[in-house]
Amino acid sequence: MQVEDIVMDGHPVPVLIQCEDTGSFELDEEALEEVLLNPKIADKYVCVLAVAGAFRKGKSFLLDFLLRYMSSQQSQEWLGDVDQPLQGFKWRQGSKRETTGVLIWSEPFLIKKRSGEEIAVILMDTQGTFDIQSSMKDSTTVFALTTMVSSVLVYNLMNNIQEDDLMNLQLFTSYGMLAQEDCDSAHPFQRLHFLVRDWGFPYEVPYGHQGGQKLLDEILLVTEKQHPAHQEVRRDLRKCFRDINCYLMPHPGFNVIQKADFDGRLADIEEEFVNHLKVLVPRLLSPENLVKKEIGGQPIKARDLLKFFTLFMEVFKDSDLPEPTTLVEFAAQASSQAALEAGKEFYAETMEALVGGDRPFLKTVQMEAEHSKAKERAIQTYLEKNKYGRKNQSVVEKYQLMLEEEVGKMFLKYSQQNEAKNVFKAARTPATLFSVLMFFYLLSGIFGLFGMYSFANMCNLGMGVFLIMLTVWAYVRYSGEYRDAGVYIDELATFLWENVIHPIYQTYMEKHLKEAAEQAAQQAITSSLTNGKIKSS
Repeated sequence: MQVEDIVMDGHPVPVLIQCEDTGSFELDEEALEEVLLNPKIADKYVCVLAVAGAFRKGKSFLLDFLLRYMSSQQSQEWLGDVDQPLQGFKWRQGSKRETTGVLIWSEPFLIKKRSGEEIAVILMDTQGTFDIQSSMKDSTTVFALTTMVSSVLVYNLMNNIQEDDLMNLQLFTSYGMLAQEDCDSAHPFQRLHFLVRDWGFPYEVPYGHQGGQKLLDEILLVTEKQHPAHQEVRRDLRKCFRDINCYLMPHPGFNVIQKADFDGRLADIEEEFVNHLKVLVPRLLSPENLVKKEIGGQPIKARDLLKFFTLFMEVFKDSDLPEPTTLVEFAAQASSQAALEAGKEFYAETMEALVGGDRPFLKTVQMEAEHSKAKERAIQTYLEKNKYGRKNQSVVEKYQLMLEEEVGKMFLKYSQQNEAKNVFKAARTPATLFSVLMFFYLLSGIFGLFGMYSFANMCNLGMGVFLIMLTVWAYVRYSGEYRDAGVYIDELATFLWENVIHPIYQTYMEKHLKEAAEQAAQQAITSSLTNGKIKSS
C-alpha cells in the first residue's frame, strides 16, 4: 500500500506550553488527558519516543518521517511518492525556532510485540535547546522532561558527538546513580540513541549503525588523560541507560538548506540520505526496539504517564534548577503512584472475579473475608512493585495509606453491586409492605366480625397507608423520581423486617422445625421397634 493512499490521522498537541507573560512553562493537563486517557490506550503499557537536541537541527523534520512510517502501518513503501510534501509536526527552514515547549502526536500507535502484547507508542517533539530566546532553566526543563518521560530518547546532534553534548546529560546521570542506589532497578533509563546528522568523515567511520557504534565506543571510552568529570559522565551513562547506540546520517543535500520553498518532498533530498532513512526509521520503530517506559524497573501504562507528567512539573515549578536528590524524590513519588495503580488493579481484578458482571450474589460475611484477603494482597503487590522503599519510606507509607483509602472506596462500590444481586433483599421492601398490608386486612376482618368497628376502621387506615407506600415505592423504582422517598420507605421496610417480621418468622420456623424433628425421631423409633418384632417372629 502506498503512503499517499493512507490518511495521516491526528495532529500535534502542545502539552508543555511557555507562558508569554512570565516565560515559565505550564502543563496542559486537559490536552494530555485527551491523549493518555483515551480508552484505546489508557490501560496499555506505553513507549514514548522523543527527539531532543539543539534548536534548528531537524528534529521535527525527522519525526515526520517517523510519523509517515507509522501511518503507513510499517509498509515497505512507507516513503511514498517522491513529490509528496512532508506533513505532521510543524517545521520550517531558517535560523528561527519553530517548535516551543513539548508536543505529542494526538493519535498514539498500537504496535504488537513478538509476545503478542500490544503497546501504545507516543511520538514526542521538543523545543530545541540553547537558542537565543531560551534561558538555561527553559532548556533544562524541556530536556529534563524529555529525558525523564521517554523510554526511547533520540539525541539529535550535528556533525559529531561533542563533550558538551555528554555534559548536558550529567544532571540525569547524577540522578540516575542516586536512583540506582535507592532501588533494585539495574538502569533508571531505558534507551538512548545518538543520531549524528551531517556526519562529515565517512572515510574514517562509515555512515549507518555500525559506523555509529564504532564512533560511540571511541567517544565513551574512559582514559586516564580525561578530566575526572568527563570520566564520571561516561561511566554513569553506561550504568544509567540499559541500551545506548548511535547512527551516523549523511547530509540531506543543499536543496534542503538553500531552497526557500522546500516542503520535505523526497525529490529534493539527496538519494544517499533517503537510503539511510530507509534503514534508520524502521530500525528505530521496530517492535523489539520500542521499549516500555519504566519507573523503578516497573513498566507503566498510559494513565500512569499522565501522573508522571504532573509530578515532574511540580519538581521544576521553582525558579532554581532541581538537585539530583530532588529528582530522586520525584521518582520515588512516581514509582509509588505507579505501584499504587498496580495494587488497585490487582484488587479490582480479584473482586471482579468474585462479584463482578454476571457473578451470583455472595454472602456478606464471605465477601468481607475475600475483601480482606484481596486488600492484603493489593498492599503486597504495591510494596513489591515499589522499588524506592529503601530511603523514601515516608513516601511509600503515604501512598500505601492512599491505596488503602482507594481500596475502601472500591469495596463499597462492589458491596453495593453485590447487594443489588440479592434477589430476596431486592424484594424485601414490597414483600414487607404487602405482608403488613395483609396483616391489617385480616385484622380488620376479625374486628368487623366481632362488631369492633372502631378498631376495624383503624386497621383499614393502616392498610390504606401501606398500600400508598407500596404504590409510591413501585413508582420510584419504575421512574427514578422522588428517590429520597424511596429511601425512607426502604428504611421503614428494613426496620419492620428486622424487628418484627423476621423474629416472628424465625420463631415460627424454629418451633415447626423442632416439631418436625420430634415427629421424625418418633417415627424412626416406631419403625425400628416394628422391624424388630417382625424379625423376632
